[in-house]
Order: sequence, then structure tokens, then C-alpha cells
Amino acid sequence: MIKCGETCSNGETLRVGRRRGRGRIRDDVSLFAEIMTWQFQVEVALRDLILSDYAKKNNVNTSALTQSEIRDIILGAEITPPSQQRQQIAEIEKQAKEASQLNAVTTRTVNVHGEELIVTTTSPYEQTAFGSKTDWRVRAISATNLYLRVNHIYVNSDDIKETGYTYIMPKNILKKFICVKEIRCVVMVPQWGSHQHVNLPSALPEHDFLNDLEPLGWLHTQPNELPQLAPQDVTAHSRILENNKQWDGEKCIILTCSFTPGSCSLTSYKLTQAGYEWGRLNKDTGSNPHGYLPTHYEKVQMLLSDRFLGFYMVPENGPWNYNFMGTSVKHTVGMIYSVKLGSPKEYYHEEHRPTHFLEFSNMEETDIAEGDREDTFA
Repeated sequence: MIKCGETCSNGETLRVGRRRGRGRIRDDVSLFAEIMTWQFQVEVALRDLILSDYAKKNNVNTSALTQSEIRDIILGAEITPPSQQRQQIAEIEKQAKEASQLNAVTTRTVNVHGEELIVTTTSPYEQTAFGSKTDWRVRAISATNLYLRVNHIYVNSDDIKETGYTYIMPKNILKKFICVKEIRCVVMVPQWGSHQHVNLPSALPEHDFLNDLEPLGWLHTQPNELPQLAPQDVTAHSRILENNKQWDGEKCIILTCSFTPGSCSLTSYKLTQAGYEWGRLNKDTGSNPHGYLPTHYEKVQMLLSDRFLGFYMVPENGPWNYNFMGTSVKHTVGMIYSVKLGSPKEYYHEEHRPTHFLEFSNMEETDIAEGDREDTFA
């Protein structure tokens, strides 16, 4: 009996056995038994079943798996999900960093009298490498390959509500949106925040091009695909609906764009009446607030189309990304802004982080050596 299995992270094992039946035909000159066409179809169906079960339990997309990983999953080898791999890498780097702090450093110097001095220290004095809290330099370098992910776009269609509106998103907008990093029209309003929450101005965008269009919701990017809608998004969406009565709760959705490994995943959600009431009264901004339930939202259907073309609108005066600026001074909830037709600048554009380039110029000025001065007392 030939067995092919898939071992999941939670210990469950899926075993599929295939026995050689009595009705299988074997020629005298053939070493292996012949397999009919329908039996090949069974093999393909079993492979898809194993991969879909692994992807659902480990929260990954099958399109993001490599051929070697697919082979190992089908053969029953232990495969660590990408999220757990990143966690293990982070733990290894943390252990290496802690170990490096205890290393002894020996320094050999010579004083003005020509005597050799050898000093051994075990403290991390003058050995600490400083970095930003968000590690934006590494993310800025890795963001140059984001455009490759549009070749593998995955639209989450599990447990969607069949009755209701279907949302169609143009592919040209999605490709440009991936290049920006972070449905006919996407308006980039002044904003700042993180992958968990975002701060937006209370005023809605106004323009002649938007008069014939109706608001359909807002889009939130996140580095990892979540199995449910984040409670922070429910709270933010409920407050937008409460403060802007022209937004229809039955039509306005939350579209999440997850940058999964090697691909891009899109999921659309709509709040239920219970979710709207909970988010409107919620004051807890933590990751696990009290009273949050999966019944507060429901998935809706979304399609990608090449037949429709969309456009972008950006702030007329000033950037749309305030993450690298004085957010508490330059960006406020009650700020007034106007929009225009145009392509949004990249997330790490120089106009979005002027303080970084000022620091670069100051560093270059300090490297310039001063000219020799004449000693008047010589």
C-alpha cells in the first residue's frame, strides 16, 4: 500500500491510502500496474484536498507554496508555516544578539610613551547598533520587489455572503497600489499609522470627479493575512459610518490587502448591525477587546476585472504619508485638505520623509575637513 499523508502543525495527520484493486490490468512486459484516466483525476483531487486543508489550517495561500514544499506536504513531511518560520528566525536572531553581548573584546593600543596597552572588556560599551523602531530601512529595500506579487493575486472567497452586493476592482488600480506599498477610484487622503491602526482626517474628500460616484468603503494594508477582521478595523469603520451619514452601511465595506509571501491576498468585509453597535461604543484599542465576536462582520464577494479602468486622487497640497513627519503637529483630525487627479507617490518617497534627507545632508557637511589655519604664534 502506498501512503501519502500531510502532517499539520496541530498534530493531526491526514492519511490517504491507495490499494491495488483486483480489476487493475498489468501487461507481461510492464513492471508497474497501469492506471486509468479517472484514477489520475483522483490523484489530482487528493492533491488539491491535501493542499487546501494545509493552507486553511496554517493560514497560507497554496499559490505561495513552492514545488518542493508541495511535494513535502503531499508526502507527509513536517512543513513549518511561513509565519512560524519567521518567528523561529526572530528567536534565533534574538539569541544570537544576547550571546554577542557577553563576548569579551580585547583592544590593543599604544599610548604617547610607546607603551602597549591591552584592555579586555565584556560589557557592550560602544558596540550597540542603533536602529529605528519600525526598521524602515529594511522595509524600504524589500519594498522594491512588491510589484512582483501582483503576478499571484489571491481573492479570499471562503464563507462569503452570496446575497448582497458584488464588488469589482480594476486590476490597473491594484498594480499601481502595490507599487505604492502601503472601485473605480481610490483617494489617498492624508494619513499616518501602522498595520494595526490608521489615523485619518474627519473631513471626506471633495472633488467634481467624485460627484457621480458613491463611497464604497476604505482599504487597509497589512503584512500578514488574518483569519478574521481585526477589531481595530471594526471600530474605525463604525466611527466613519457614525460621523458620515452619506456612507451606507450596507454598501460600504472594509477591503484588506495582505502581503502574503510571494503573493497578494484580498478580502472584503461588511459590518453587521451588531458589529456596528459594538464598534461605535468600543473604547478599548487593544488587540483583543472585550465583547468582540465573529458575528460582528461577514465576508462579501469581490471580483478582479480588466474591463474596468480606475484612477487615483491624491492631496493637492502636501503628501499623503505623514508617518515620517511630525504627526502630532502636521497631521490633525480636523485638518482641511483638497484632492486632485494624479498618481500617488511611493511610500518611501523623499517628500514623505524630509527629515531623513536633512540628516543625510548634515552628515555630509560634517565629513568635510576644515582648512588648515595659520599659527600666528609660531
